[in-house]
Amino acid sequence: MNPLFRALFEREVKNRFLGGALSPVWWLAQPLLSLGVYALVFGLFMRAAVPAQYGDSFVAFLAVGLWPWLAFAESVSRGAGSLIAQASLITKTALPRAFVPLSTVIVTFGLNCLALTAIVLLFKALGYSVFLSGILFSLPAWIALFLTALGLAWIVSTAQILVRDIEGMLGPIFMLLSFVCGIQYGLESIPEAYRAAVLANPFTQVITRMHDTYLAGAGFVLMDVYLLAGGGLIALLGYAFFKRVAPYVDDYL
Repeated sequence: MNPLFRALFEREVKNRFLGGALSPVWWLAQPLLSLGVYALVFGLFMRAAVPAQYGDSFVAFLAVGLWPWLAFAESVSRGAGSLIAQASLITKTALPRAFVPLSTVIVTFGLNCLALTAIVLLFKALGYSVFLSGILFSLPAWIALFLTALGLAWIVSTAQILVRDIEGMLGPIFMLLSFVCGIQYGLESIPEAYRAAVLANPFTQVITRMHDTYLAGAGFVLMDVYLLAGGGLIALLGYAFFKRVAPYVDDYL
C-alpha cells in the first residue's frame, strides 16, 4: 500500500472515531436514528406493507435497504468536501489527489458494511427472518454502489472547490432519491402508472438485490453483473473527470 495513502486512510479512520466527543458512537448511532425515524413513520404511522417474499419484519426490510443507501449518500457527501478538508496535506506533500476522495469512500463504506453485518447478525439472534448468506451474496450490490459513490465523489470533490454550494445541495437530492428506490416500501405498492419509471432507476435494482439476498436468501444473478458494469463505468468516468480537473484545483484550495 502506498505510504501516503496509508497515512491518509489512518487519518480518516482517526477522524471518525476521535474527531469529537460523540465520534466513537456517532458513526453507528446516526444510521440507527435514521432507521428508527423511518420505521416509526412508514412502519407504524403509514403501515407500509412488507412484500411477502421478504418476511414480516418492516424493521429488517428497512434496515437492509436503508443502510447501504446511507453509506452511498454519506460517501458522496463527505467526498465532496474531502479535498478542501485535506487542503493543507495536499498542498504540502506529493499525495495523489485522487487518494483523498478514495480514502473517504473506503472508510465510509467499510464502517457501514460492518455495521449492517452486525445488525443482520443481531436480527438473526433475535429470531428475525434474515439470511446470513446475504452477507456474501449482497457483495456485488455493495461493490457496485461503492464504485458509483467513488466515481461521483471524484466528480463532486473537484466541483465543490469551484462551486462551494455543491456539498449543501447533495443532502436534499439524496433524500429525494431515497424515496424512489423502494427503500421504505415494497415495489408492489407503487401505482402501475409509475412503477416502470421506478424500476428503471438503477438504484432501485441495487436496493432490490439487498432485499433479495438478505431477506429472501437469493444467490448471485445476472443483474449483479449489470450493476457491477454500471458502477465500474461511473467510477471510470469520475476518475477521468478528476484527472482532467485536479491539476488546476491547488490554486483554489
